[in-house]
Amino acid sequence: MRILMLTQWFDPEPFFKGLPFAEELVKRGHEVEVLTGFPNYPGGTVYDGYRIKPWQVEENGGVRINRVALYPSHDRSGLRRMVNYLSFAISSLCVGPWLVRKPDVVYVYNLITLAWTAVFLRRLYGCKIVYDVQDLWPESVSSSGMLGRPLLVRLLECWSNWSYRCADRIVVLSPGFKRNLQERGIPEQKIEVIYNWSPDAELTSNEKKIDDLVANLNLNNTFNIMFAGTMGVMQALDTVLDAADLCLQRHPSVRFVLIGGGIEKQRLQGRVQSQGLTNVLFIDRLPMSEVVRLFDYAGALLVHLKENPLFEITIPSKTQTYLAVGHPILIAVKGDAAALVENAKAGYRCLPENPESLVEGVGKLLKLTPCQRKAMGENGKRFYDAELSMSSGVSKFESVFELIFQKKTEKRFSLSKLILDYFLTLVGLVLIAPLVVLLAIAVKLSFGSPVLFRQVRPGLYGNPFTMYKFRTMTDAKDDAGRLRPDADRLTPFGRFLRSSSLDELPELFNVLKGDMSLVGPRPLLMEYLPLYSQDQARRHDVRPGITGWAQVNGRNAISWEEKFELDVWYVDNRSFWLDIRILWMTVARVFKREGISQEGQATMERFKGNKH
Repeated sequence: MRILMLTQWFDPEPFFKGLPFAEELVKRGHEVEVLTGFPNYPGGTVYDGYRIKPWQVEENGGVRINRVALYPSHDRSGLRRMVNYLSFAISSLCVGPWLVRKPDVVYVYNLITLAWTAVFLRRLYGCKIVYDVQDLWPESVSSSGMLGRPLLVRLLECWSNWSYRCADRIVVLSPGFKRNLQERGIPEQKIEVIYNWSPDAELTSNEKKIDDLVANLNLNNTFNIMFAGTMGVMQALDTVLDAADLCLQRHPSVRFVLIGGGIEKQRLQGRVQSQGLTNVLFIDRLPMSEVVRLFDYAGALLVHLKENPLFEITIPSKTQTYLAVGHPILIAVKGDAAALVENAKAGYRCLPENPESLVEGVGKLLKLTPCQRKAMGENGKRFYDAELSMSSGVSKFESVFELIFQKKTEKRFSLSKLILDYFLTLVGLVLIAPLVVLLAIAVKLSFGSPVLFRQVRPGLYGNPFTMYKFRTMTDAKDDAGRLRPDADRLTPFGRFLRSSSLDELPELFNVLKGDMSLVGPRPLLMEYLPLYSQDQARRHDVRPGITGWAQVNGRNAISWEEKFELDVWYVDNRSFWLDIRILWMTVARVFKREGISQEGQATMERFKGNKH
């Protein structure tokens, strides 16, 4: 396969799914290309050896890397951060598609601002989109305080949901992320949980340099709780300083070592100096290979995040690194990340933003013997190797890529079909407008409000949309307050609307919205999605239609298996002239009123699944 990695960050930036991931895919026989920006993360300053220009092409490890312009920034300003994201999104959309070679799969890393580029590439090249969700939007942005206005958050939420629906497959880092997306209406079968791996597990370093650093900082003579990574708002490291203050009296042998940089570092250093916290040590950002070596002098490794519902379903990337290097872990995060460490029997859970809980966890570690702490670290290492290693993760990604690549790619919505849909729909609505008004009045008099029946149905790729039809049934309920069966609620007027297919006329507005086509498999119920076999699910590789091949070959009088076979046949054989034929046949079937319902049913019996 030809795989395009679309990501704002890439090597030499500290991006864990960067060059090693690409090189591993190359080793497995795939062609990998990257579309990214000029390196400036996390400091917001362009790296030495680079300067911003419209584009630049380079190659590294057999991977072609295309860089496009962006506005470099990574500070507290929400406006500048937004310009940073949007500038790359615009460059990747306007310049990127003309730099890259035709891909089979576009792997999009995290940012929903890149959705428009991915969708344009799919329209241009017919490729598939895999979205790797590392942060849930808009929650991750609103919780950081970067976007405070409710209207902006709501707009970002709408954009995010659209972006997620556009993907052919979505990869998430935790079960909690999957539950969140399902609650937004993303079909379960589109979402795959692949835990992040640690790219730093096998790194080596200059041992003499580290030994000198250890000696200079006197790390051999204290019990070191080490935190490595970004020191930002999300990490809430004031709690760590509060815990250090408590440990000065309770556990004087303990020292908190904070390694790295970030927008909060300078303020935290000022607080340590003003409070005289002699048991807190800051170490400037080091190459990760040296950080991993420095961990050998840790009594425990610390994960800490703000108390926030979003973090209960995320897994900070340092969790995997800590497990991989084989040292005890104090994890001050609720939810999936803490469960991962506990399942590995690799450390203790603490409450986030709770200094007393953190000090209590430190006390538990101090009570263990060195052998017990070593065994705890080894538990984490074994768990990582078996469940979370890079080899395992890349294999899972490869399976996702191959699954959507092997499926027949959607034939791009041809210009002729687009013209057919919109021309006939617009002309039809003009001609039948009086009929639509009269029917709306008749439905109003017969059933009351609302006139339209609205229901969420699966559209292209199973993405949900709201379908409109005229109402054909009453809201009659039984003695227990439950709706009566469809057959009992279907009135004679409703039967006329169905038999004449006049109830379908409002679906023309779905065609204008782009949710449906005039011709395609009929949209069924959302609850059927997990019941399809792999072949039956291909009926969603095209937009659903008002009429279709199954509709003119039996409609509701045929079995579910026959209906799905006809739908899939259409997907594999669709063409402009086939659509014309189906539309002509539909007119004949409507006048003959054939196949309106299955014998003994208002329409058809419910589909119960027939996987094979």
